[in-house]
Amino acid sequence: MHNDICEKQLLEELRHEIVVTMSGDSLEDVTGKIFQSMRKQIFIDIMKPIIQMEAEEVYFQKVDVKRKTEHFMFFFWPREKVTYTITAKIVVKVKYLDIIKEDL
Repeated sequence: MHNDICEKQLLEELRHEIVVTMSGDSLEDVTGKIFQSMRKQIFIDIMKPIIQMEAEEVYFQKVDVKRKTEHFMFFFWPREKVTYTITAKIVVKVKYLDIIKEDL
């Protein structure tokens, strides 16, 4: 059965759209978490050996910024704590090998 994939072009390409929501203490932190989660989700969705992923389009659909002033012992050293929550739609070009275990 493994002869079915010998000498056959296995590299395939597709555009995959994913929506991810993440929160964090800084814009850089949230952006990193969004792309980390996106990569994990694409591996789950495709379920084939992925060779390359390239983000082609990124849209922030919703951005929430929450600011809260905190005080040490209720009165001293006020500081502002900021939390970002971002929902992003990402269109990714994925190159993968079109094989499954049963073919080998």
